[in-house]
Amino acid sequence: MNTRIVALLLGLALVTAACTTSQDQDASPPVPDNSTTIPTQSESPLLLITDVAGAVVVIQDDGTVIETIGLLAGTRYSQPIWASPNTIVYAQIAPDDNRLEAFRLGGDSVWTVELATPPFYYLAAPESDNTTVVSLRNNADGPGLIIERISGNDTLQTVAKEAPFYASWHPSDGRLASHVGDTRLDVTDATTETIDANASGFQAPVWLTAGLVSLRDRGDDTYLTRWDDSSFSDIARVRGAARFVGAGDSLAVVTGGDIETGGIQALAQALPTISSGVLTAIDLEEMSFTSVTSDPTPMFQWDRAGERLLYVTFVNDPTPALKWHVWENGEVTDFEPFVPDPSWFATVAPFFDQYAQSVSLWSPDGSAFAYPALVDGETRILVQHLDETDPLDIAAGNWVTWSPGR
Repeated sequence: MNTRIVALLLGLALVTAACTTSQDQDASPPVPDNSTTIPTQSESPLLLITDVAGAVVVIQDDGTVIETIGLLAGTRYSQPIWASPNTIVYAQIAPDDNRLEAFRLGGDSVWTVELATPPFYYLAAPESDNTTVVSLRNNADGPGLIIERISGNDTLQTVAKEAPFYASWHPSDGRLASHVGDTRLDVTDATTETIDANASGFQAPVWLTAGLVSLRDRGDDTYLTRWDDSSFSDIARVRGAARFVGAGDSLAVVTGGDIETGGIQALAQALPTISSGVLTAIDLEEMSFTSVTSDPTPMFQWDRAGERLLYVTFVNDPTPALKWHVWENGEVTDFEPFVPDPSWFATVAPFFDQYAQSVSLWSPDGSAFAYPALVDGETRILVQHLDETDPLDIAAGNWVTWSPGR
């Protein structure tokens, strides 16, 4: 894990401990009814959160509660995501009862699938008629991980058990790309095809309408590449470990390594090189490269259109904190520093390139973003509108993702 992330987490632990009273530590949250729906006619964008008691809650951007899935005794819920504008998926974790559940707003269960070990990451397929996800968990039958394609009780497909890492869905046709082991990139539909046996180490490939973007090794060099269903084409050369996210026709990539910095190499080269430590925006349609910042950034995400890039940097204000920025067409808007919720930051920041595909901090129209933060020692969900100076405090919670739209 990045040393700056570790340092911030240690600082956050001290802040959280100082703000927790003995009464807080001894209190046990009440166990609410499993599902409560509050009728509403609003068409406002919805946010999916976990509240401080651990319940899964759907709210409007003003904090109005639409639906609550309360905890059952002895269980906890983890990392709810949107599968569609009206369907959510979440993990229920309990001794000898681990499962993924799909739930339609209004109170209807879509499916529930029991798993031998708790799932710790899952990603919903876009344009899916039957609520399909890919799930990653520890393999109960041996060492390593197992990745599975799930669309109901009777349709659980094992994709790989060879220490698979991360995956990405095709934007519309249901195919799944998965990075397996150290060097393999597979595409799974009815069958599995290995399209690349030279995939670079730990990475999170992303499938855009422009093609499947991944990292490939050739000799001592690593390249950011795009697969168009038949062949690979190089986008840029990278130095050191690279992390990237994408949306629309846009990519954002940052690399680390012991090389010279100083901006992107001359674009007159046959193939540009992404400079180490520089967050770089790439327009795949124009094949243009723009340096966004050279400040260390532990996480970043495009809005759904691939037009605005949200990223965060480290600050001391005076305690360790973070600061959001939004880049758009070469212009950067800065927002006020904040202290993130420690559990959320520890979960998302080390693997943000994969979480950028399963959860969205951005509102559907790209006019606002949301995040969990500590406010006066309490974990709150904040919504920052781009045309406002200060964020809105809308709810108590430690996880948030915005719906795809309604």
